[in-house]
Amino acid sequence: MKKIALIAIGVFFIACLTANAQTDQQQGMKTGMKTHGMMRANMGGMNQGMMMGCEPMQRSMTMVNLLPEMEEQLSLSEDQAEQLIDLRADFKKQKADFQAEMTKQGKKLQALVNENTPANEVRGQMKTWADTAIDMHSAAYQTEQEMKALLTDEQNAKLEVIMEEHDDMMKKDMPKTRGKGK
Repeated sequence: MKKIALIAIGVFFIACLTANAQTDQQQGMKTGMKTHGMMRANMGGMNQGMMMGCEPMQRSMTMVNLLPEMEEQLSLSEDQAEQLIDLRADFKKQKADFQAEMTKQGKKLQALVNENTPANEVRGQMKTWADTAIDMHSAAYQTEQEMKALLTDEQNAKLEVIMEEHDDMMKKDMPKTRGKGK
């Protein structure tokens, strides 16, 4: 039973990573967006359901990717826009390294499971993988904080309104699950 629980946790973390990677890929295709209403187009399909368990940290990932694109909505200065783009680029480099490490750790985990390794060893490998995922999401959160520090109080207030609208749209568009009374 413990082994099944460990595998389920591993699948959950991999789902979060997959959702995050898909979000980044979709957002990269939409770099020319100009209105916050279009943000919704970046968050479609499979990753919506997977993001539910990762929501607080997924919001940081989303913020890091979208904030540099909100030049008009937030009335960003040219200097602010450039600094936000630089912060996003720096984070994307870090993220690529984290994802490469997570891929390696995930392969090791899969090999352990395939070899019917004792649960305590599988658990240790899962923790190693999870620590890397935590580091990646922590880096996103830190980058989000650095980005927000570049904004004025008025811009930050406007950003929060935009993100709340975005979050409300995402929740509204989430598929309703059976048995939850929705």
